[in-house]
Amino acid sequence: MNDTVKLEHNFFTLMGQAQQFTVDRAALKKRFRTLQREYHPDRFVAKTPQEQRLAVQFSAHLNTAFATLDNPVKRATHMLELSGVTIDHQNSTIKDPVFLMQQMETREAFDDARADNDLPALESLLNQVNSQFQACQQDFAALFDASQLSASADEKNVRDTVGKMQFYEKLSDELTSLIRSLTQ
Repeated sequence: MNDTVKLEHNFFTLMGQAQQFTVDRAALKKRFRTLQREYHPDRFVAKTPQEQRLAVQFSAHLNTAFATLDNPVKRATHMLELSGVTIDHQNSTIKDPVFLMQQMETREAFDDARADNDLPALESLLNQVNSQFQACQQDFAALFDASQLSASADEKNVRDTVGKMQFYEKLSDELTSLIRSLTQ
């Protein structure tokens, strides 16, 4: 390892993936394992302290790159950042009234099913949420590929789509966790 390491900011490049929303997960995992083996800090035990530090730094960067590309919301956010668009997930709001109404209805259905420990209703809701999450991912891929963010309206649509993806991902995680706890 060199005395200095330039950490690749573009995780697609680092992980040998085309810069598009759809990734080859098998190739991503294979590349991750290959780089992980090659640069694992344990391989640098007999090296200088600087080389050990760089190995730790690169290993952490590699873990971040893999986690980013393996997660649809993080991957979409990274793609936007590479295009010069930042998203503040904590403070961004979606103003789409249809989505907001849908979001409220979905949350109410979740709360009702949770209160009743209604496993079939929770599983049905999980399927609906996962379908909507998949649809948002397809929308993002289509919007991003079509526009490459050339217009501010496209940028807003893409940002909103990422916000919707984040909502569905979080709700899917909550539903999965609740279903798991009810079936154990």
